[in-house]
Amino acid sequence: MKTERWNTLLRRAAGVLKQDKKTALLLLGAAALLLLLLFTGGKKTDVPAPEPAEAMSAQALEQQLCDLLGAIEGVGAVRVMLRTASSGETVYAANTDGTVERRDAQTNKKEKNSVVIVKNTQGESGLVVREDYPAVTGAAVVCEGGGDPVVRERIVRTVSALFSLKSNHISVMPM
Repeated sequence: MKTERWNTLLRRAAGVLKQDKKTALLLLGAAALLLLLLFTGGKKTDVPAPEPAEAMSAQALEQQLCDLLGAIEGVGAVRVMLRTASSGETVYAANTDGTVERRDAQTNKKEKNSVVIVKNTQGESGLVVREDYPAVTGAAVVCEGGGDPVVRERIVRTVSALFSLKSNHISVMPM
């Protein structure tokens, strides 16, 4: 009974595909992609464990920004100073063992936290959940092309896009 139903469905599908060539080609391509994914997706490749991340300092951000701005046409030599509201922070995963004791209207809460440790090729380190960069509140850029209004606009747009700063918090001056 079931094989007859499948045979009927296959005959109908073949009839529809003979009439509509575009649908047939689309289904054939999808089947080929599916087979490709099945044969290549199952193989495991050795991917090295990520190295423990360090919090990005304001100096490191300044250096990266100098490198990026120096690549913009017309900028030339560049120096950058960033004003930050806070330093970067690395947040690690933690196991929480908590107990709650209730006595009448009072609640006593006791928690014990321990950092999740991960072993990798370089030893053991804490499992990083997220890495917060320093909060940048202002930028001063001094460069050789800082007198050109077009170059100045490119720098302001780049710094504004990177740090979500308003243009009045970015100063560009010629060197």
